[in-house]
Amino acid sequence: MWSIKEIENKIKAIKKKQTIVFPEGTQEKIQQNATFLVENDLAIPVLLFNTKSEVPNKLHEKIQVVIIDEYDKQEMIKVFLEVRKDKADEPTAKKLMNQRTYFGVMMMKLDLADAMICGLEYTTADTLRPALQIIKTSKKYSIASSVFLMSKEKEIYLFTDCALNVDPNANQLADIASMSADFAQQLNEKDVQVAMLSYSTSGSGMGPSVDKVKEAVNLLKAKSTKGIIFDGEMQFDSAFDKSVRVKKYPTTKITKEHPDVYVFPDLNSGNIGYKIAQRFGNFQAAGPFILGLNKPVNDLSRGATLEDIKQTSIVTIYTSMFNGGDK
Repeated sequence: MWSIKEIENKIKAIKKKQTIVFPEGTQEKIQQNATFLVENDLAIPVLLFNTKSEVPNKLHEKIQVVIIDEYDKQEMIKVFLEVRKDKADEPTAKKLMNQRTYFGVMMMKLDLADAMICGLEYTTADTLRPALQIIKTSKKYSIASSVFLMSKEKEIYLFTDCALNVDPNANQLADIASMSADFAQQLNEKDVQVAMLSYSTSGSGMGPSVDKVKEAVNLLKAKSTKGIIFDGEMQFDSAFDKSVRVKKYPTTKITKEHPDVYVFPDLNSGNIGYKIAQRFGNFQAAGPFILGLNKPVNDLSRGATLEDIKQTSIVTIYTSMFNGGDK
């Protein structure tokens, strides 16, 4: 996979810049990130504010500002009601269009923005609710999921699903793995190898959660997916360390020293796993990137550093160039 720096250079070489909306315009780290984006010619950042008084005096002149209280929302209300049909009335629509997350997603729906990044103030649920209602999931997948890009020096891996699906069934787990493999291919990984994680390696353990992973692997192997290998179930040491893998799982199809994608069986293991890698292993965690939506709406951890936000922005900008969604 390309490094973050390589992705950044690819973006700089493309003349037409993507417009990225940030609902949390009052956050200092969001303002600093927006300055980074314009100074490096990476994107057109749009910061949302509820009132004019919230806008800081010293904001870079190339950063676009939208003040929600002063914005004519009639078109947004009309389109929202068309999308939601009998699930919302006009008073509800008017109220929601004053919320920054709904406003940001409606900018995307009206093609005023290519992607949205949010999460320093809002929970994942609050960030994704308007996206799922308005942008919706692609017909290709049964659910949306999330992936973190874990990087340290020249090492880059994808961890999924660490932020969204609590206890996916076998079909959903297969979709989660497939989405992340597609994401890896977008990031220029031609030969993607995906490890399906468990507390069992090739039948060493038993139980419903092991059976779920095995079933997901069988579903994935039944599909013809060019340039992608899925295998498991396997423990993390077997997945990550080839010397352990060849002893514990000699028949595995994963041949790389380290697989590209690690699919956790549930949210407990995934969320704990990425935070251990981040805190103990000193990996940078960019994301979570939300997969399966028709347009990118990406979440930030509420503890995200400025560097996390920059990396999430760079990957979001790049993937938004190739995300047309369902027509």
